[in-house]
Amino acid sequence: MRAMTQYGRPVASMRYRPAPIGARVLGVARSAFAKRGFAEAHILAHWPEIVGSGLAEFSSPEKLVFPRVSGEEAKARRQGATLVLRVDGPVAVEIRHLEPQIIDRINGYYGYSAVQRLKLVQGPLPPKPRPRYRKIRSLKPEERQALTQDLESIEEPALKQALEKLGERVIGASRKT
Repeated sequence: MRAMTQYGRPVASMRYRPAPIGARVLGVARSAFAKRGFAEAHILAHWPEIVGSGLAEFSSPEKLVFPRVSGEEAKARRQGATLVLRVDGPVAVEIRHLEPQIIDRINGYYGYSAVQRLKLVQGPLPPKPRPRYRKIRSLKPEERQALTQDLESIEEPALKQALEKLGERVIGASRKT
């Protein structure tokens, strides 16, 4: 009996492929977030959307602490948690005054009373990733001339214009001065 094939390969060999790396990373990350009280990393990823970019710049959620309840109640009730926020500098006073509004925003975002109170921890925030934009300098006359000479043989105007724009960005972004 011949083995069935799919896309030119035997089906049996497809069964033993390793799982995609993204699935493995998600599994490891999920357990790390669960230890910190985040069943999902959603609040971490969407913190600026929930509280606004002004407050998110000076605060970062650290963990969710759920109240201790008996076994059956714990399964039925995953609400009323305390959100521990790391706050940078004197903004803690402002966040303490805005606590009811922040809790309302969080609960309104999720649609149920997920957070009951905030606990503030003052300290430096983790460094924010810097944008990876490069400054594009204007081309020197000899660079522009070399670029136009390289593109002379291209007849189609739209393609020539696109390649010229690409060439300006590549040459202008290079580290050579």
